[in-house]
Amino acid sequence: MSHSISIRCDICGATHSSSAAYSVGALRESIVGMSWSRTRWDGRVIDMCGACGAREKAPRVPGRRCGSCEGGELFDALGHDRIGHRLANALLRAGIDNLELLSSFSVRQLRELDGIGAVSAHHALNRLHSAPTERRP
Repeated sequence: MSHSISIRCDICGATHSSSAAYSVGALRESIVGMSWSRTRWDGRVIDMCGACGAREKAPRVPGRRCGSCEGGELFDALGHDRIGHRLANALLRAGIDNLELLSSFSVRQLRELDGIGAVSAHHALNRLHSAPTERRP
């Protein structure tokens, strides 16, 4: 009987599966060579794929809010940082282009969208609920 173990990137939702690994720990050890990692993010330990890890380690350009911001309410509400921009872009690709529509989704529904992992889904809803407070003068 064969089995397959999968790990999902908690930032973008990318997955990696292996039928050769005998445990999740063994799979994590084997994908370190592919630049996957476990890291702390907002007090939680998460799995991060190599692409997200590379983006997180990329140097920030001083004097700019972000590297590729299209602007708009999603970007403003989700944050002008790497996770906020990746999340806003993934939402736009999925057809979610305003905060009212975003507020109708649950974490589970957001995780089903391409490019959104658990951390991103929680980040979206946490930022959504805190956005009006942050906009007050």
